[in-house]
Amino acid sequence: MWWCDRRCRWTAGVLLAVLPVVMYFSLSFTLGGYFASLAAALWFYIMGYWVLKDQAYPFALPMRLACVALIWSITLSVTMVPLLIYGGHDPCSEFDPSMMNELGQAFHDLWVVAIVRVVSTWVLAVLAVFLCAADHPASTYIRQSVRCVLYYWLATAVRCIDGFTMACTGEDRDQDGVRDDTLHTHPIPYMAAPFGTAASLLGDIWCIQLVMQRLVAFQEAFGEELPCMKAVRCLSLMMKVCMVLVGVGTLLDGPIRLAVNMFTTFCLLWLVVLVCWAYSLPLQALRNARELDRRNDVMGEQLLNEGRYAMRVILAAQLGFVMAGFSMALFLVSHGLLPFSSTNSLTSLYVYAGLSDTVGNAVCVSLLSVTSLSWPKLFCCPRKGASTGSEKSHLQNECTCGQQMGRTVSQSSQSVTRVGAALCEACAWQVKVAELASRRVSVAQLLDFYAQLGCETQDPSTPTSPRPPARIMPHYEPGRSTTNDVVRHAIIPASRHGPTGKSLADTWYQATEEVGPVEHHFSIASAWTTDHAPRSLGVERFDGSTTYLLSAEGALENLQYWICAFCINQHASICGSSMGARDTVTGDVLPSCSCHTPKYFNDFPVECELNKFDSMMNHLHVRYSQDFLQVVAIDRDFQLFSRAWCVAELVEAYNSHMDQHVMLHSPHVLEQNSNRLSSLKVEDCQASRHEDKQAILSKIGGAPEIERFNGLLQQLLLGSKGLLAGWLDGQRMLQEVGAIAARARSRCQKQEGLGFSLFRV
Repeated sequence: MWWCDRRCRWTAGVLLAVLPVVMYFSLSFTLGGYFASLAAALWFYIMGYWVLKDQAYPFALPMRLACVALIWSITLSVTMVPLLIYGGHDPCSEFDPSMMNELGQAFHDLWVVAIVRVVSTWVLAVLAVFLCAADHPASTYIRQSVRCVLYYWLATAVRCIDGFTMACTGEDRDQDGVRDDTLHTHPIPYMAAPFGTAASLLGDIWCIQLVMQRLVAFQEAFGEELPCMKAVRCLSLMMKVCMVLVGVGTLLDGPIRLAVNMFTTFCLLWLVVLVCWAYSLPLQALRNARELDRRNDVMGEQLLNEGRYAMRVILAAQLGFVMAGFSMALFLVSHGLLPFSSTNSLTSLYVYAGLSDTVGNAVCVSLLSVTSLSWPKLFCCPRKGASTGSEKSHLQNECTCGQQMGRTVSQSSQSVTRVGAALCEACAWQVKVAELASRRVSVAQLLDFYAQLGCETQDPSTPTSPRPPARIMPHYEPGRSTTNDVVRHAIIPASRHGPTGKSLADTWYQATEEVGPVEHHFSIASAWTTDHAPRSLGVERFDGSTTYLLSAEGALENLQYWICAFCINQHASICGSSMGARDTVTGDVLPSCSCHTPKYFNDFPVECELNKFDSMMNHLHVRYSQDFLQVVAIDRDFQLFSRAWCVAELVEAYNSHMDQHVMLHSPHVLEQNSNRLSSLKVEDCQASRHEDKQAILSKIGGAPEIERFNGLLQQLLLGSKGLLAGWLDGQRMLQEVGAIAARARSRCQKQEGLGFSLFRV
């Protein structure tokens, strides 16, 4: 809609900025200051919630540091008000300290209130500084949370001014023995008090809106309307109107003010109850699924862990809103009762309830996003566009044979494996890289291969041929069998042809040519990955990907992958010896292959296929440009980041500005393993062969270069735009939990005698 356009929002924001100024100078002192402060509070809210709603990334680091300096300076200035303006505690207490005002407060009570407000301001300033300075992934929800906390901090800081003014400017002009209320005689506290109150009420609205955003995101992921959602939406809308009426009711008679506040409190408490009730359906689904998951021998433990994680997140969301809701309710009740009593107890209750409401809401909002925040890295190595490692060393060598294969290979779309003249080392390297890059497998082939593991099915070398079924690795177990097990038991036997062998990708391509050409096999929509199909279908996690795969049959052949286990010729390297490694399921020594294929390792760098992963990636990236990406499918135990070659490939893709997409098994495994990533170092990683690890480290350089590489690795994984950014911001987390609850409900529905009606609460 036109009013949602960014330019229209900014135009409206600029025009509304004039409103407080116009009100202040066009009305009388009493009305002008009061309504100008209300308009200022409304303007800050509109700017933060509506005008800037599309902001997803943090500001540039210099601007963030300037904001931090501004927050500290304002907080310090507010703290120093009694010392700089009034001379400190003793001068402030010169007026009769025992004389009470019309609210029953003496000097000591006013001073304590002012000090508590300052302490609250410092607490909010710490939260605001961290949120402003932190790196975080692209998330409009996180930016909303940052601005909301800043709004709370500003409201509390402004209220400190009128607190100290009331404590330090004691007067009794009418000589009635009651301390005068300086709100009506000093312009600064007269404007600060309504600004702070209005900002607190608008902040409550903001907090409720953030809670509603999370709840709606959860419902979308759950796939079904949650209980009482229509009532929740109506009450959340009513709360916006009621909070405005509470602010207006400050000017009305006591009974009307009390009635408005009591009605608002009633609506708020009902909203808290119904929001908690809305989460009851997925909670019940998760509880019911636990009994089924305990009887699942294959995936039971994983499903139980996932369910416990989801329940913790839901219960934390419920508890956070309950705390925020009851602190709001306490503030509303005390605000409504204030005109009916002049006791210090009720006044103190009103003040402290307002502060607890503000600080509590700010803490809750911060906790919902803190898992996605990290301190900015002031000194990190810059991102480079050049290649690293083996690619760099061979590209820098000049061609000595005159054929310039390093240039023509990256520019040509033709095969380069048929070269007549002898090649120099640099050109031979590029030809081998191009040969590796020409191999790929489709998602359909991957799924066919996976379906054959552990069961009777077709020959793996010809997945589309009508041959009699054959057993492939019958002892395969998805939860236990490793990549090495599958390579030794399935990939190597399936890719052997008589006395020699080739890569399984070439074997599959030859088989499809025998039964008819596959026009999409060499599509430029290529991808490289450590694993597997769901990301190609628009899925970002693979613990629940079966449903997506069943509905994507038409796209499976068009999606192409380069996966080392399938595209590397295992017969030209490791097939001859398993080096005593044992199968993780049977415990037997893994089989070896007796083929006669020549073996090439690091002593033959040009012919070797195990040392060109980064070169091959760079080749494909240059050749296919934006149609090429890297998919990183992270295993449940995060072993990917302990493999030296995988880490080197991740950084190579990052340095080349390659598009990188991450697939996690689930947010639960990220929560379990995130602490390990902060201390990850490439020198601690492992490789299948010791010489491979030494080759990787030597390509990086000496100790200073390795240290810079580790800094780049941390930025790649955990930076504001890193691979794992965005997985745990508050709204995204509830979306993931909603999907977990939906799968739990689906498992229960499939069980005999356990229908959906059991989940109706």
